[in-house]
Amino acid sequence: MPPKTAPTAHPMKRHNTMPRWQRRTLYLTVALLTASGLLWLCVHWLAWPTASRAALQGLPSPWEPWLMKLHGLGVLLVLLLTGRLSGVHLLKGWRMHWRRGEGLALFALLGGLALSGYALLYLVPEDWRDGLGLVHAAVGSAMAALLWWHRRPAALQHPPSPSLPSAGPGAVSRPGAH
Repeated sequence: MPPKTAPTAHPMKRHNTMPRWQRRTLYLTVALLTASGLLWLCVHWLAWPTASRAALQGLPSPWEPWLMKLHGLGVLLVLLLTGRLSGVHLLKGWRMHWRRGEGLALFALLGGLALSGYALLYLVPEDWRDGLGLVHAAVGSAMAALLWWHRRPAALQHPPSPSLPSAGPGAVSRPGAH
């Protein structure tokens, strides 16, 4: 009788891939957040210089409120997606011991962005707003870059998991064999 071999794991059980619609929605939403935030920074600091503000009695560019409304829409979407991801993708990745540091860093950065965004809108005095806004932008850019890094294929980083063995060369895998 040939020796028993471990059954080959189903390919989806070895990966923590999100459904295509979730991936695309998440990436598009993060792109919307990044673009609207960076555009706001460009309009606020570069395209609408202090000299123009002085002539208009300190008023912001007419683009700034629209960019913030677009940014706010992206915030709502990314928070909804985060809730969806934390119930499946995050828990499965945690159990698989894959990219835990990256996942924790992404959630910590998202939490920092949510808190700093709230503070920018409601808590900080006017003279702190520019400095905190630049910190918020740096953290947001770091999060977008980390998410881009996090999306790389699992095969580039992780060998097959020892908890999910595959049949070796020449071994025959039988359905139902344990």
